[in-house]
Amino acid sequence: MPPSSPAPHAADQATPPPETRWYLSGHIAYFLAMGIQGVLVPWLVAIVLKETPERVGIAQMVSMLPMLVLIMPGGATADRVELRAHLIRLQIFAALPSLALAIAILMGELSYWVVLAFVLAMSSIGAWIVPARDSILTRIAMRSMDGAIPRAVALATSAQFAAQVVGMLLATLAGLAGAIPFLVAHSVLALSTAYSTSRLAPAPAVPRESSGHSRSREMMEGLSMTLADPDLRAIMILTGLGGVLYIGVFMVIFPLLARDAYGGGSLEIGLFTAAFFGGIGASSFLLTRLPEIRRQGRAIMVAMSAGSITMTLVHFQPPFWAVLVFVLIWGLSAGVSMSTARAMVQARAPDSHRGRMLAAFQLAMMGGGPVGSLLAGYVASELGLFDAILVPPALMTVLWLSVFFLTNLWKAGIHTHIGPDMDTAD
Repeated sequence: MPPSSPAPHAADQATPPPETRWYLSGHIAYFLAMGIQGVLVPWLVAIVLKETPERVGIAQMVSMLPMLVLIMPGGATADRVELRAHLIRLQIFAALPSLALAIAILMGELSYWVVLAFVLAMSSIGAWIVPARDSILTRIAMRSMDGAIPRAVALATSAQFAAQVVGMLLATLAGLAGAIPFLVAHSVLALSTAYSTSRLAPAPAVPRESSGHSRSREMMEGLSMTLADPDLRAIMILTGLGGVLYIGVFMVIFPLLARDAYGGGSLEIGLFTAAFFGGIGASSFLLTRLPEIRRQGRAIMVAMSAGSITMTLVHFQPPFWAVLVFVLIWGLSAGVSMSTARAMVQARAPDSHRGRMLAAFQLAMMGGGPVGSLLAGYVASELGLFDAILVPPALMTVLWLSVFFLTNLWKAGIHTHIGPDMDTAD
């Protein structure tokens, strides 16, 4: 743990330091673009191209698959390189796929496979960006925020999802304006992110002795170190299997609900996604204003149970506005679980392995998404949308009870190690 320091004044907490503001401005621009993309892709596939539930599920699976394959190499690279220059290069590359898709639409070449190529490219670049951005945030928190990692993570998470909500709300106008203006904006935002990153202080790789291990061995070290901590291992299990169950519902079933159950288009898809990510952003921001949670493991578990409750309520076919309320509540709880879990990983990871351990956490959180999206499309075809939505909460109940009775996560705090194979609390 870093040495204790005097608690900052409320005014200091309200105004982040200059370097933090530059980081957040780039963070906001990047996720504003991701919010636009989050509505454009399902709108293009489900509404414009009128694809089947199975093909919607495949498209959403492809959008996440590179994260599953490349996130660990991305984390290993983040531990080896100067992070600022690395991020600038990646963010310039991220401006290219959206321009290519805009040109394809302009030339009348839009097809299912063109959209798949776009999401594959963006997800591949994102797999390298995410661990690098998470790792450099920890450096900024230590330099500029007196080591307040939980507050830095909550601040970044709230900014991330608030930006995504704005992007999603803007993209609801795609049905009126078309996709091309939003794809151009997507590209410009990526370039502005690169500029904001250039204003950060250099972030050289942490010096370390050469282990002589291969790159694949070093990647596995990040995963093995994360799993060696019993509390982080429980978080990985809960978030990993939870991703299989929850992500498919959000990525596949909700866009299909907007189209087939509520007769909607880009507006309804955008409102669903904005409600969810708005909830995440609101609760993450609230965490920056409240005293630090003492039992982070308990907060994660309680928050994750809320998703099961809201999905069960959607099964009863409420009106559209009620579904929006349920999705908002789900997002509020997801913001607590995501911010708290990421803060625990960042606080416990050593500098030399932080990029790889954060990549392992991201892999657990998002790695189940491709499988979940693929399964959600087929389950929805077999059972119908409102019955298919009951499957994830039923399975999550079994998972939640298993974690409660078989691990110590319910008692875990951010700096406590109370598992049977670890030492007592620091």
